[in-house]
Amino acid sequence: MKKRKGFTLIELMIVIAIIIILAAIAIPNYLRMTDRARRSRVAGDFTALATANEAYLVDWGYYPMGSAITGEEFGKGITAGSYVKEITGVGAAHNALSSTTLTGEAGGIEYIKAGAIGAMYNPFIPTTGYYYSCTDTGSHWVLYVVEKAGTTPTYLYRTDMVTDLTETTTTPVPPS
Repeated sequence: MKKRKGFTLIELMIVIAIIIILAAIAIPNYLRMTDRARRSRVAGDFTALATANEAYLVDWGYYPMGSAITGEEFGKGITAGSYVKEITGVGAAHNALSSTTLTGEAGGIEYIKAGAIGAMYNPFIPTTGYYYSCTDTGSHWVLYVVEKAGTTPTYLYRTDMVTDLTETTTTPVPPS
């Protein structure tokens, strides 16, 4: 009797076919899970920022605003913008130590820590950050992020009137 020393070509082809079938099932599931995780990250960051915006509104009677804030990008460790200054109380124009809130409290209030904003980043396109835009009167705001770049970009956004992440193909603007 001959002793068998290896696998036949058919056996190897069957094993490779099984591996390909398992990969075809696993890879799409993995991609969906990573997309859900990224959206969850954005939703969590936007919830923290929305809470800071609402607390700012209660104290000052309007949302953080100003011409330098409209369309401002932040995240990626960038904390020098007007919006960031207003909600962190560091170098703020309206939320300054010399200002007082509607309830008479001294300005310079930290609605969110600068380090928390510095840790926020766009999980879809790490070279970009989050964007904040506010109406000229400070009555409404929008937070948005570029989810997919290209000829027809996709944006995820949240406003003071919409609490869930919403998807659009046009640059989001604050509600009127």
